[in-house]
Parts: sequence; C-alpha cells; structure tokens
Amino acid sequence: MDWKKYFLLLPPFLLLVILVFLFIPYHQLLFGSLIIIFFWILYYIWVTVDKVRKEKSE
Repeated sequence: MDWKKYFLLLPPFLLLVILVFLFIPYHQLLFGSLIIIFFWILYYIWVTVDKVRKEKSE
C-alpha cells in the first residue's frame, strides 16, 4: 500500500463523506457510499499509473 497517496487522498474524501452524510436526506445516502467507492478507484488508478511509469523508466 502506498501510504503517501492514501493519506493525500484521505482528508478531502473524508470531509466530503462527512458533509454528504450530514446534509443529504436519508433516502439519498447512497451518494455517500459512491464517494467512498470513487476514493478507492482513484487510489488504485493512481498507484497503477505510478507503477507503469516506474516500469517504463527502468
């Protein structure tokens, strides 16, 4: 796990999820879950792109 990328992405997404769960009506809380899923998708894309760049440069 790439901790630098993880902790760089975590604060804005955590703040966004908290705000969504506080201000969105109960029947639309699915959007909060989608933000969490988007966080992990973005994280793994970033890690994969970084690995490919490192392999290309070697």
